[in-house]
Amino acid sequence: MMSSPSSAPQGPPIPGASPKRLLGAGGFADVFLYEQRVPRRDVAVKILRPGGSQRDHHRFTTEADLMARLSSHPSIVSVYGAGTVEEERSYLIMEYCPPPHLGKLAASQPLSLTRALEIGIQLAGAVETIHRVGYLHRDIKPASILLTPFGRPVLGDFGIAAPIGLSIEKDEFGGASPPWASPEQQLDRESLTPASDVYALAATIYTLLAGRSPHVDVSGADRNDQLSMIDRVLHRQIPPIGRHDIPEQLERILAMAMAKSPRGRYASAIALARALQQVQTDLCLAITQLDVMEEASGRHTSGNRNQDSTMLRPAVIVDPDGPTRAVPAAHRHDDAATTFAPRRVKAQPTGSASLCDRPRPGSALPPQGDEAEVARDDPGSQEAEAGLQRRRSRPSGRAVAVTVVGAAVMVCLSAIGVWSVM
Repeated sequence: MMSSPSSAPQGPPIPGASPKRLLGAGGFADVFLYEQRVPRRDVAVKILRPGGSQRDHHRFTTEADLMARLSSHPSIVSVYGAGTVEEERSYLIMEYCPPPHLGKLAASQPLSLTRALEIGIQLAGAVETIHRVGYLHRDIKPASILLTPFGRPVLGDFGIAAPIGLSIEKDEFGGASPPWASPEQQLDRESLTPASDVYALAATIYTLLAGRSPHVDVSGADRNDQLSMIDRVLHRQIPPIGRHDIPEQLERILAMAMAKSPRGRYASAIALARALQQVQTDLCLAITQLDVMEEASGRHTSGNRNQDSTMLRPAVIVDPDGPTRAVPAAHRHDDAATTFAPRRVKAQPTGSASLCDRPRPGSALPPQGDEAEVARDDPGSQEAEAGLQRRRSRPSGRAVAVTVVGAAVMVCLSAIGVWSVM
């Protein structure tokens, strides 16, 4: 239940900022909106509650340290500062992203296919970066994803993040959100791997498209309490999203990423991102850039705090219409047998329509008249049309070859004419 304004907790005074109102409450801390005086801006401040245990302090410090290391990533909430106030209450100053979070947005209106693919790839870059510094997020869900004023999704809520490979016996930060957590995280019987975050990311993308968790029963035949939902996570297959505009290719990708066994999923967040980029390619949509942290020396080690050993560099996605440039082998992840660029769609036989020209199964004919005007106003339609125009405007290989041969013949004839005159 939400607290009334009169009974809501008030933010304590912190240097250089004034409290405005409560934004939300978590398991061991509250988040307030503050106005920072210099530079003047609104900021979100997460503050540990009074009387917190040693475990809570450790958990808060872990979250603050990890977010500070990663906050330069464009899809991770930025951290501006930290400190301690009265009663030894630690606080963390972060960028303020106005509500609502993606969970509320998707519940009120599922996202378009174009937007969901874009967000999924951007978040995959953030998740891969977390893994490359040796950590798991462990609480990826729509409510953990905010939108900046510029519409960029950013991942927050690192409260239960933990080192990769942390043993169950030493895990002080256990917990899960059943609608999105993997089967192994629900059971809490084994050390988690990056595959657990891959599962949660795929479940989140599914939610953005469906407006509900993949494990919510909409038939009315079963309850949606926590125990019933966990049972479905463990034993039932992922149901279809239920939208006519979602290609089967994407349904298969999400189902694979949410396989019951970690070994059946994509090996990394990058692998999932590549699959999503391939969907964009096949739909003639603009390819979303994947931003990851590049390792300057060797593999990550769990708990390594040497920030100089890593640096943030975008793995730029080459336009699939242009030449493919391989990523140097030294810059590839262990599971990266191919470059970050998506594979191209195979060339069609002469005289046949390309995948961009050919209507997808179940789709209507191209819009005409007033409908065409509406389609041109739709961002997704504009992106697909732009991809098609690039392909149409590019000269074919046969035309280029004929031009080159013709030029060579003209040069030869000209040379013969010159010798005849002489």
